[in-house]
Amino acid sequence: MNYFEPKFLQGVIEKALPLRLFFRTRFFNEQVTFPTRQVSFEFMKNSRRLMPYAKGGKISVPVASEGYSLRTYEPPLISGYKSITEATLEQKLFGEEPYNSGLTPAEREQRLIARYMMELQDMIYRKEEYMCARIKQDGKLTISENDFNAEVDYGFTNIESIKTADKWNANADILGQLQEKANDLRKDGVNPDMLILGSKASQAFLKNEEVLKLRHDFLLDVHAPLPNELENGLNYLCQIRAPGLFLNVYEYLEYYRDDATGEALPLIDESTAILQSSQEKNMMLYGAITYIDDNDNRVTAMREYVPYVLTIKESAEKRLIVSSKPLPLPADIDAWSVMKNVI
Repeated sequence: MNYFEPKFLQGVIEKALPLRLFFRTRFFNEQVTFPTRQVSFEFMKNSRRLMPYAKGGKISVPVASEGYSLRTYEPPLISGYKSITEATLEQKLFGEEPYNSGLTPAEREQRLIARYMMELQDMIYRKEEYMCARIKQDGKLTISENDFNAEVDYGFTNIESIKTADKWNANADILGQLQEKANDLRKDGVNPDMLILGSKASQAFLKNEEVLKLRHDFLLDVHAPLPNELENGLNYLCQIRAPGLFLNVYEYLEYYRDDATGEALPLIDESTAILQSSQEKNMMLYGAITYIDDNDNRVTAMREYVPYVLTIKESAEKRLIVSSKPLPLPADIDAWSVMKNVI
C-alpha cells in the first residue's frame, strides 16, 4: 500500500475527528467549495418593510427595490508540512518501546503519517476558529503574517467600545445596555438569546447587583446544556430573564499559541461581550488548491482540506503537506452585536 497516495491521505483527514471549537462548529458549519481563485458574494440588509395599502381603487402601488453590496475576495492560503527523512524513521516514536519494539521503518512511517496528519489538521481547525472569532468580534479579518497582508472587511457596524461612565461594575446598568442592543438587533429581524463573554467581562457580569437578582443558575435551569455538550473552552454561566431579555450566558476561554511571542492568547478578547441568536447560521467558503504531484502533473483539488506529498529526492525527504483556503462568510452582517472594553 502506498501510504502517500492522495486518496489515502484524504481518508486519514476524514477519519480525524475535528476539535470542538465554538465559533467554527456552532455558527460556521456549512461548508462550500468553489473552483476559482476568487469568490464574490452579495449582502442585502433586511428592511422589514410592510406592504402598502392601495387606495382609490388602484390594484397595487409601486414598491422600490432594495439595494445590495457586492464584495470579492481571495481566500488566504494556510498550509504547513511535516518532514519524513531516513533520520526520522530511525528514531523511536512517541510511546514506542525503547528496545526491540518490532516496528519496521515502513510501519513507523505509517504511524508517523497518521500522527502528522492529525497535528496538521488540528492546526488548520484552530486557524479557522481564530478566523471565525475575529470576524465575530471585529466584523472583518485582518491578515498580517509571513509577509502576507490583507483585509477581508464585511462592513460590520454593530460594534461599540464602552465609555468609561458605562464600564461594567457592581452598580452598572448592564442589563439596560443589553436591552438596548437587543432592541437594535430585533429591528434588523434578529431575536438575540445568547450572550458570549470574555474572561474579565464574565467576572464583572456575575458580580453585577442587578444581574445577581435576575440570574438563574445552572442547577435551577432544566434547559441549560450539560457540560459535556459544550465545545472546548465554553462554559455555561446562567440564564437571564428580564423585560426585553431572555439570554443564555456563556464564557469562552479557549486559547491559541502565538508563534511570534510563544504566548497563549484568548480567542475572544477578555473584555468583549457578543450578543446574538443561537440560531445564527453562516458558511465556510473554501477555494481550490493547485499543486504539482510526484508525476509532475498539475492537480487542482476542490476540497476543504488538501493533503499531498512533496518528494525531494536529493535528500531522500518526503514532506507531508496539508493546505486549505478557508474564508468565513456571515449570512447576515447585522445578525449580532459586539460590546468591547466593557471593563
